[in-house]
Amino acid sequence: MKYKELANEVHNMGNSEQMRASMDNVISDFLDDIKQEHPEKYECIMEDLFAAVLGPHFTEDTCKKAVSDMQNVDGSIGEHWDMEQTTQAARQVGIQFTSFNMYDWYYTLNMMWSDYSNVFGNDSNTYDVTINDSKTQEHNFITKTKCFPHQVESIEYGLEHDKFILGDEQGLGKTKSAIDLAVNLKHQGKIKRCLIICGINGNKYNWEEEVAIHSNEKCWVLGTRYRKNGNRYEGSGKDKLDDLSKLPEHFFLVTNIETMRALAKNEGTAKRRKMVFPIAEKIAELCDNNEIGMIVFDECQMAKNPDSQQGKAMLKISANHMLAMSGTPIMNNPLEAYFPLKWLGFETHSFYQFKNHYCTMGGFHNSEIRGYKNLSELRQAFEDVMLRRTKKGVLNLPPKIHSKEYVIMDKEQQKLYDDVLTGIKEDIDKIRLHPDPLSQMIRLRQTTGYPGILSSTIKSSSKLLRCEEMVRDEVKNGGKVIIFSQWKQMTDEVVNVLKDLRPLYINGDVKTEDRMKSVNAFQNDDDFKVIVGTIGAMGTGLTLNAANTVIFLDEPWNRALKDQAEDRAHRIGTKGTVIIKLPLLNYSSIYF
Repeated sequence: MKYKELANEVHNMGNSEQMRASMDNVISDFLDDIKQEHPEKYECIMEDLFAAVLGPHFTEDTCKKAVSDMQNVDGSIGEHWDMEQTTQAARQVGIQFTSFNMYDWYYTLNMMWSDYSNVFGNDSNTYDVTINDSKTQEHNFITKTKCFPHQVESIEYGLEHDKFILGDEQGLGKTKSAIDLAVNLKHQGKIKRCLIICGINGNKYNWEEEVAIHSNEKCWVLGTRYRKNGNRYEGSGKDKLDDLSKLPEHFFLVTNIETMRALAKNEGTAKRRKMVFPIAEKIAELCDNNEIGMIVFDECQMAKNPDSQQGKAMLKISANHMLAMSGTPIMNNPLEAYFPLKWLGFETHSFYQFKNHYCTMGGFHNSEIRGYKNLSELRQAFEDVMLRRTKKGVLNLPPKIHSKEYVIMDKEQQKLYDDVLTGIKEDIDKIRLHPDPLSQMIRLRQTTGYPGILSSTIKSSSKLLRCEEMVRDEVKNGGKVIIFSQWKQMTDEVVNVLKDLRPLYINGDVKTEDRMKSVNAFQNDDDFKVIVGTIGAMGTGLTLNAANTVIFLDEPWNRALKDQAEDRAHRIGTKGTVIIKLPLLNYSSIYF
């Protein structure tokens, strides 16, 4: 197509001013030809052009309104495209442009030439993306949905590295990157099937939906069965093993990490007993036979102990192409680097050897970790096999603003807090000796959230009252809100207090297939403005970027868990500033 070829020439000029002027001419000629030869396509293409310039976070309706408003401001728009005129017209109707990035601009246009190739007689429903840049080699990729440049880089990296860690910050679209990589490996004849193992059980059906969005491949969740009424459910470990024994035709297979140890049993004599993992061993056999050519391990940070049944089962499986994914690959301590490195085959030492090399040991029988050493060496080993980008580095996302809301603890809540604090002081010696002293402080933290967790008579909560006020204000102004807590008793009460707003609810008791129904309702239905969930169940793996406000009624000890939860809203597709609110109780100048 001559426009795509001309765009490539413009891109290779390298001078921004010259490139901008030439690109304006390319777009103008393109639009003139479309308007004359294919007028029915003109408005749709104009909307996409505005979406490309205004940034990737505009809805279809916003783009349509932008086209209409801007044509009213400047009648020349559509007759001759000019970047400066477009910018000025947009600002006159209240549209704020994102910062101008020439590479992103070129890339989006390049995608559009392919997107609308059917206008010129090509009915292909996939994009043939050609990136020709000094930083990258030329590649032709098959993708159903448009990629950001960093996602193209992920495909390139995956085609050059059979095994690696994709450690992009949460919210950068790792799921799409993995799907596109698998599809392109299949297109190149390198794999027959891709198995996705979810470190978090609830993410299985999210993967199923993402596969449908970003590829034309079929996806099967292992163990899926259907009742007589047509409702599906997740079957037993035996059902999952049956699926592996009689592989469905689907390209993507999805399961959770717990499946690896399902049906595990001891075999052999008393002296030579060994643990057998039928499902993991069947997967290993399919990998050896090249029936499964790629394994994606999502949320790989959830596997920490190589000596657990789950860890042993995971370490039995290996494929020609392996991808470990996590936005927070190391959450608590450096030893968490061991499992992904071992699973991918980059670490050959035992866990005992690894621990002694990177930890300073002491205490009883030299068994306690007193500190860490050789961390620069470990960091380098990790970085050598990991591709990691941050949102700040590759996207122009709207800002994420943190806000603290200070409230005063009421008298009843103060009394209960004092009673709990007195009990802790009396047991302080026991708490000091406890291997996890922070866990012994949970009752104190729960008192500051919702006293009803600990008391059958004291139910009032200043923090909960302030939360209700914030939520109702946001909903009244047309916003959508996510509410997090660590404790189900707390989220149960939040749902009860806000029941007139019909809040959606995700906790550990919600079936995995039902979680996606709640996510879709929150994302796509304006009748649902509030979603409530525990950090453990709703804090990872889900996209909730319809929200403009996230409220934490309490914070986890681990900062990485909070970052994960925050970024359910602040990720690719976020349309505006995300406010992270933390209500804090003030009691004797101490804040909780």
